[in-house]
Amino acid sequence: MNSKKIKNRTEELAEYLDMKSYLDKPVVKLSTGMKQKASLAVSLIHDPEIIIFDEPTNGLDILASKVVVDFIYDSKKSGKTVVLSTHIMSEAEKLCDDIGIILDGELEEQGNMTKIMENYSTNKLEDVFFTIASKKGVVENV
Repeated sequence: MNSKKIKNRTEELAEYLDMKSYLDKPVVKLSTGMKQKASLAVSLIHDPEIIIFDEPTNGLDILASKVVVDFIYDSKKSGKTVVLSTHIMSEAEKLCDDIGIILDGELEEQGNMTKIMENYSTNKLEDVFFTIASKKGVVENV
């Protein structure tokens, strides 16, 4: 990337991720949330078409989490391919069209979110997860 594109993209991400006030601070002086957003910005500076997020809201407060979730949602809406790994089912419900549920290292369910929830007669992904976990004996019936 040329320096002009880097500068423009940095400004764009700093604005979107609400990072302007700490762009010049050393990373060691940043809070966990600020570090997480900085890490996202570094990973996204080149504006990739495919984005893989692993627990992107881990360690963030509710306001910072909303910024990150909104960013992921907007990336998806703009046509980017987004792969999300999370244990926060409400994030998966909001952000994912297709899902895979992994339990004890095994892929237990995969496919379209809406169809999976219909198959389990629920509108909550958490219910699907607990049903699967209960059938596997990982948790008692919930």
